[in-house]
Amino acid sequence: MRTSLGIGMPRPYIGINIVFEPKFWSFQPIMTKHLSIFFAGLAAVFLTSCGQGDVLLVKDVVVNLSPVEGNPSAGYATIEGGPDDVSLVSVTADDVMRMEMHETVEENGMAMMKTLGKVPIPAGKTVKFEPGGKHLMIWGIGGGSVAQGSLRMIFIFSNDDRIQVDATIKKAGAAAADDEKADSTE
Repeated sequence: MRTSLGIGMPRPYIGINIVFEPKFWSFQPIMTKHLSIFFAGLAAVFLTSCGQGDVLLVKDVVVNLSPVEGNPSAGYATIEGGPDDVSLVSVTADDVMRMEMHETVEENGMAMMKTLGKVPIPAGKTVKFEPGGKHLMIWGIGGGSVAQGSLRMIFIFSNDDRIQVDATIKKAGAAAADDEKADSTE
């Protein structure tokens, strides 16, 4: 017989202990394996849906500083179109006085620059801003950005996407040296 606490009266003891202990631990390795496979498959689906050509992308952004102070510098980039046709409507940067999109065109046998209000970016296609074609004209780049060798820019598209990139700033002599290296390797 067992006695209850503090009373001293015997209490009947029934020799049956019923303890409910769920044995989840026995299912844990199986569940963990199945959950791991499920989440790995889910991750694969998300990653493949973000592959090249499925997202609007701005890359290889470079600013070549003008060798003449006060003259505009030139900006170049590669833009890869996403799943839908869009237009690049603006490029901004906090550390510049003014930035415009331009294109070099030939009229009456003379190369001229014209200002672009927008640049079409077809779905899945690549549009390059490069010397002799589309490019950015940039006036008054701040000394802090020049010293860092980097200019933070925001590319704004007609679908309201805004892509922030850090453009590499190349000083006038460095840009020419890089072009000569590229020409000699071709």
